Amino acid sequence: MRQVFYYLIIIILFFIMGCKSEKKKTSELSTQYINEWISKSAWYKELAMKPDKSINQELFVLQNERNGKAWQVAFDFLKKNNLNELALGRYDLSDDGIYATVSEYETKKHETARYEAHRKYIDIQYVSKGEEYIDLLPMNEVTENPDYDEQADIMFLEGKPGTRLHADKEHFFVFFPDDVHKPCLEIGKTAMVRKIVVKIPWND
Repeated sequence: MRQVFYYLIIIILFFIMGCKSEKKKTSELSTQYINEWISKSAWYKELAMKPDKSINQELFVLQNERNGKAWQVAFDFLKKNNLNELALGRYDLSDDGIYATVSEYETKKHETARYEAHRKYIDIQYVSKGEEYIDLLPMNEVTENPDYDEQADIMFLEGKPGTRLHADKEHFFVFFPDDVHKPCLEIGKTAMVRKIVVKIPWND
């Protein structure tokens, strides 16, 4: 009888541990946990730029916890390089699909720019020189079905004016697959911008 009781205790403990693990994956993290996780992270203290308040912080923390090595590679690239002196082009950062692009371009008029989104990758976008607006919409507010280019991992969409974000050298932005974004928008007039985009594989 005592042996059966011990077996029951073990089964209950395994069940409780499994529930706690599942809860962390599927339910909201507390605001306190998120704030403490971000503020105590090494990258937060070391990077010159800070995460913008528009970032989905829960997803940001969960994706970091699930794929910490990839995010560390991305943050190291942003921390260890002179981003204004890097040659334009693509930089492959690891063997598992993490890469960065450095580009310079003229900002666009709002009516000529398009919303975009991605399925396989998360974008870290950082404007190291100049400034631009980025419009942001959730995927459920897009008004037309997307035409998805699987090879380029991009879809272009149509939607109403979204939340306007101001991108400059002080902050970086993170766009997840449900974050429909319209980057490269002019602020008052057309101007040159240098942007670094780091691509991190989305982790289900």
